[in-house]
Amino acid sequence: MLRLTKESSSMCPEQARLDALRQLNLLDTPPSDSFDRITRMAAMLFGLPIAAVSLTDRDRQWFKSRVGVEHTFIPREQAPCAQVAESTGFVVISDLLSDPAYSDCPLARDGIRFYAGAPLTTRNGFGLGALCVLGHEPRTVSEAEMAALTDLADMVMSQIELQHAIGRVDPVSGLLNRNQLLEDLEDLGRNTPGERRLLALVDLAPSEQLSQGMSVMGPTFIDQIVQAAAEGLRAGLGPGRIAYHVAATQFAFLALPEMEDAAFVARLKIALNDARRRGAHERSC
Repeated sequence: MLRLTKESSSMCPEQARLDALRQLNLLDTPPSDSFDRITRMAAMLFGLPIAAVSLTDRDRQWFKSRVGVEHTFIPREQAPCAQVAESTGFVVISDLLSDPAYSDCPLARDGIRFYAGAPLTTRNGFGLGALCVLGHEPRTVSEAEMAALTDLADMVMSQIELQHAIGRVDPVSGLLNRNQLLEDLEDLGRNTPGERRLLALVDLAPSEQLSQGMSVMGPTFIDQIVQAAAEGLRAGLGPGRIAYHVAATQFAFLALPEMEDAAFVARLKIALNDARRRGAHERSC
């Protein structure tokens, strides 16, 4: 079961929502057939050229899946999907140009007139984004179409939960695991054939050092350094850069397609140094 919890009642609702979204480790992952099938079905159902699974990040709408859209994200500002995520309700805009809130939004300026979005909501009520359909002509939505799009959005959430239920996230580090890395590499090969991507594999420590640490610190030693390393890697790598926990103390890192090898290695060194500092702090406490 997907467990996304509100850690503190004092946390602002938007920060809690963002934390829930980032726990999923979906942002900036490759396109996936399991999501694309649902998106294509939504576009066919409405007879529209554009459909997307949109996740509402802090300042962008990022598309996990998309039909009829070339770019992978748009600004969050004035994006209808943000309204869906914030309200966790169905949103229909028959004509963007006639709606004061969206008449000058980026979608309207690109010639989009119609929008309908069903919420992607976790079991704890966090709005992650929307399954949306868009068109170049104004139109209305029937109750049957709203129900169908809502069902498809529920299928998207079921797919998200399934990925976690079958062990795609390591329980110690909270990072995507080896199974997810292999699936992501397969998706990249299918969606961007011939594209060169750099993959780095790093081991936190040699086996002798780990054995010595366990003999002194106890059996939880490895879990502690892995958790500290994962926290440091998240902070050091920054958005859009994915770390995978592929073995007990091994991590894999996939570079962004436009990033030069030297720049990627330099950023990776910074992230690893941050992870080491955090690990040393944890062991001294």
